[in-house]
Amino acid sequence: MRPDGWVSNHGSCVGSLRTGLRGFTLIELLVVVAVIAILASLLLPGMARAKDGAHRIVCLSNMRQLMLGWLMYESETGRLSPTASGPYSGDVTNPGWTAGWMGWQGGPDIASMRTNLNMLMGPGAGKIGPYVKSAGVFRCPADRSGMIKNSERPPYRVRSYSMNVAIGTPHSRDPEWVVSFFKMSDFRRVSPAGIWVLLEEHSHTIDDGRFELMWPASEGAENWTGYPSTRHGRAGPVSFADGHVEIRKWVEASTIPNLRKLETDMQFLVPGSRDFRWLHDRTRVYGDHGPQ
Repeated sequence: MRPDGWVSNHGSCVGSLRTGLRGFTLIELLVVVAVIAILASLLLPGMARAKDGAHRIVCLSNMRQLMLGWLMYESETGRLSPTASGPYSGDVTNPGWTAGWMGWQGGPDIASMRTNLNMLMGPGAGKIGPYVKSAGVFRCPADRSGMIKNSERPPYRVRSYSMNVAIGTPHSRDPEWVVSFFKMSDFRRVSPAGIWVLLEEHSHTIDDGRFELMWPASEGAENWTGYPSTRHGRAGPVSFADGHVEIRKWVEASTIPNLRKLETDMQFLVPGSRDFRWLHDRTRVYGDHGPQ
């Protein structure tokens, strides 16, 4: 009590304040955590879909630019850029639309090709690299396959796309009957819109610059020797000789390969596969003297 008779309530105010500043209970904390988890579960899938959609758009743009380079090469030379036929396919004696080897086979000299941009953009017979704006268009942004097998970290392999082996490569068994496409006039048997040129290949089967499947394959004898990519929601881009590009939705479970089997086998019988048949029927045609 002060001399003037006034009684201070300071102590009781502090006590009341301290009483009001209590912490969260365990139940309240659990409720907050649950709300955050619910919000994350709602937002993260949408963000993932948006990211996948952006990757798909860039991948389509990449292939359109590659096709523009392919058509510019044909316009300038009068011939279609050939498919790559080996690890060193960019040299003068072994031309191809691109050079380099993306596969896991081979020693350090081969491994270095997986990240060598000069294999894509440097001069060489048949290459379309000089006709495109940058080396980045050769790789899908969703392709995170690294230089070392099964790695998903930089440096990434520099190419995600392969070319139809029928472009610029004669058929080994029936070159007189089976049409290969060396110039635009070779499409007289079929519309250029009906023959595919480039596709995004599965990261476990991509190696040289060409994509080949068993052809001709009778009904029930469908056999993959390489797999198209399914990284865009079980879909991937495919371009055609008239220049248009589309996203192909693969419908068969067998189009997603068994990665363990890929270690020992590169041919897979997929009887009745609609995906195989769709690509097969847009790969080659028979010539004037072949089956009609």
